[in-house]
Amino acid sequence: MTITIDQLVSTYRTRNPQSLELFTRAQASLPGGNTRTGVYVDPFPVYSLSGAGACVTDVDGNERLDFVNNATALIIGHAHPSIVAALQDRAALGTAFFGPTELEIELAELLRSRLPSLERLRFCSSGTEAVLNAIRVARAFTGKPKIAKFEGAYHGIDDPAMISYMPALGPDLGPEDDPRSVLSSGGLAPGTAESVVVLPFNDPVACEAILRAHSGELAAVIVDPLSTAAGLAFPQPGFLESLREITTSLGQLLIFDEIVSFRLGFGGTQGAYGIDPDLTCLAKVIAGGTPGGAFGGREDVMSIYDPTGRSPGIPQSGTYNGNPLVAIAGLATLQQMTAEAYAAMNHLAQNLGTELEESFRSADVEASVVVAGSMFRIYFLDRAPQNYRQAALDSGEKHRWLNFWMMNHGITTRVGGCLSLPMTQDHTLRLVDQTRCALKEWPF
Repeated sequence: MTITIDQLVSTYRTRNPQSLELFTRAQASLPGGNTRTGVYVDPFPVYSLSGAGACVTDVDGNERLDFVNNATALIIGHAHPSIVAALQDRAALGTAFFGPTELEIELAELLRSRLPSLERLRFCSSGTEAVLNAIRVARAFTGKPKIAKFEGAYHGIDDPAMISYMPALGPDLGPEDDPRSVLSSGGLAPGTAESVVVLPFNDPVACEAILRAHSGELAAVIVDPLSTAAGLAFPQPGFLESLREITTSLGQLLIFDEIVSFRLGFGGTQGAYGIDPDLTCLAKVIAGGTPGGAFGGREDVMSIYDPTGRSPGIPQSGTYNGNPLVAIAGLATLQQMTAEAYAAMNHLAQNLGTELEESFRSADVEASVVVAGSMFRIYFLDRAPQNYRQAALDSGEKHRWLNFWMMNHGITTRVGGCLSLPMTQDHTLRLVDQTRCALKEWPF
């Protein structure tokens, strides 16, 4: 027997009446009842009440196994005892000060020990701010006005980041080997599209040609090395190395956006691939579930922020930069994430990916599963994509059906998901078993 999406949504409505009531109430104060576009769900989102370990409980009392983990940020799960204790102890001493604390030094030292490319770094309050500052300092250091980014990639919501962010496929995108800059948001500053050069992921020949053509005006290339928002596509052998080589030869800075991909392992993606970018952007896992970010890299570049003895070339302020609650949560998280912890979690994810792919194959459903560290992505395609345009061919309709089926059966996913440290094989097998059950009711 097959189940339609309308039937799934009807069950969802029935099981989440308090969430529906809250969403209706929210619409009186928030545009569309929403303050975070990426978490909106049609017809309404589930409102969370609490989390513990690998699970979240909503306001209707439904407990779900959480494979989203706040968009990969909660690498050690919900309400981890070490995080809770650290935050409680720290809050009792004060939550913020007009001045630094020793904790920001400790977190900076820990990050530098894991990412040798971070010769100097500064803190901020989000991934968007990290990217904003990395791009700004690249322009200041090189004296060049433009940056290059990859088609489809997400780098937060600053103006340059909102160029060609998951654009609709069509002739407006231009040739695959020479993409056009496409506006992905209203309200961007005039000239934003013209200030951003767009590159095709995993095409080193095309990238070199484009970067050379714009060499006199490009300050930097920013890349999510795993293309996490635009496909979770692995860089082809030699691709990141080619970017490092060509940007160096042309005097362009290479920025790694590791806001998500730092999850890959103990030393992030740059450690796994043995590449030192000029600048790195960080957030999510380094903040332990609190709102924090960081950016940094070469000492000569980051010295533009140095206020000692002179006015800094870039005055970067922020009331919550280096906030002690963020720093203590980040320290408590990263101290849990040893090399052994990463290895165990990544091994569990790899096995999960294999089992999921076999489940789809056994049900004769065309799908592929990509696993990167502790992250996994399901594609209703015959093969894993290598760039954004291939990834954009995936079926949103099939993902919507599967996500609602999982929500109704006690699991939260999002076109795949990620693991957290408290997850065990029992948790991953539960997802596999539920996937097999779902495919018995597959309507496609």
